[in-house]
Amino acid sequence: MAEGGFFVPEQFLAQTIHDTGVPGSQLRPLCTVIRVASKDGYIPTMASATWAAIAEEAAPTESTPVVGQVTFSIEKSGGLVKVSRELLEDSAINLPALLSQIFQEAAGQFEDVGIISGNGTTQYSGVLSNGDVAFYTMAGSTAVVGADLIGTYYALNAQHRANASWVMKSTIAALVNSIAITAAGVHSIPSLTAAPADFILGKRNVLTDVVSGLGGNITSTEKIAIFGDFKQYYIEDRVGFTIRRNDSLYMGNDQVGFFATRRGDGQVGLAAAFKIPRAA
Repeated sequence: MAEGGFFVPEQFLAQTIHDTGVPGSQLRPLCTVIRVASKDGYIPTMASATWAAIAEEAAPTESTPVVGQVTFSIEKSGGLVKVSRELLEDSAINLPALLSQIFQEAAGQFEDVGIISGNGTTQYSGVLSNGDVAFYTMAGSTAVVGADLIGTYYALNAQHRANASWVMKSTIAALVNSIAITAAGVHSIPSLTAAPADFILGKRNVLTDVVSGLGGNITSTEKIAIFGDFKQYYIEDRVGFTIRRNDSLYMGNDQVGFFATRRGDGQVGLAAAFKIPRAA
């Protein structure tokens, strides 16, 4: 019989194949996040005092700790998706929940870019954009060697190394994991059957493939990673992630608008807490 299609209906699976894009919100857990109650403000900073031996009947050493501030200015970011009312009414998938998920993914990616290399105007002020964060110049301009990683590690002051993490792209991590100096016995991974190293020199390696100022290949003067204590990067949340539904604004086309926004800022607290390995 040729009428088999009438007896074998198509099957619908209440499941969505969703491309999340590159992972976002990789860096927020590493940073210091504070809630602020105004649009603009500052965080006071203070350096250390001088402490020295005092001879009998001698005056103590006088010092004036350097006081400064890190300013913040809240910016807004967000997105909009319009959905037809018919689709909302007829879809077997919970579209509002799915839209909330994809908005949060996009917000996390945008925030990671801001933390790494934001311009400080429409985004956070990024680590790579901070002129006070020092570079560690690598030995070569086209490759990374073990000495580059060790040099970057020890270029960061000891008090910041305890809580430090590496941040780099996956392509750079692949080059790091391929380092093998047989004579010195230096290997990133023990064998091809083991998972690539999630740590470099005992410090967590966070892979982020968002489009940012970090290089994915090693060329002259390319900034290939950030090494530092991200607790010294401050995120000021004025209003966290919110999503709103508006049934009226696009009524002329019988559409429903979904708006997602976030208001906040971010900047380096202590520039000395970070080092940027840069190709020669």
